[in-house]
Amino acid sequence: MSDGTYQNGTPAPAWWVSWYNPVSLAEFELHSPWWVSGYRCSDDFETMCAAVRAVDETHAKAQVEAAYDNPPSNIEWRFVEPLDDRSPFSGRFPQSKWMAWESDGRTCDCDACKADS
Repeated sequence: MSDGTYQNGTPAPAWWVSWYNPVSLAEFELHSPWWVSGYRCSDDFETMCAAVRAVDETHAKAQVEAAYDNPPSNIEWRFVEPLDDRSPFSGRFPQSKWMAWESDGRTCDCDACKADS
C-alpha cells in the first residue's frame, strides 16, 4: 500500500505524523508531503511533519520508518493523528512541485512515482 490506497482502489485514511529526526536528511526519502517545521532546542533534531495515507497509525509510522535508508531505532514520535479529507497544504506547509494530495490516494508527483502509475 505504498501508494496510499486500499487494494480495491479506495484511498486509505489520511494521517498527520510528526517526529524528531535523529539523522541526516540525506538518508530520508518519503514519497508523501513532508516538511521540517522546526528544531528541538536540546539536541537540534529536526521537527518533522508529514501527511501520509495509511490504514492505521502503525502503518503511518511504518511509512516514515521505511523512508530512511537505515531506519533509526530512536525515532521519537510527537504525534500521529487523523487528517480529515482536506488538503494538508497551507501557508505553514506549502506544496512543493513534487508533492501531490489527490482524491485517488496519490501523494507524490516525482518522476519515479509518475512512472509507476
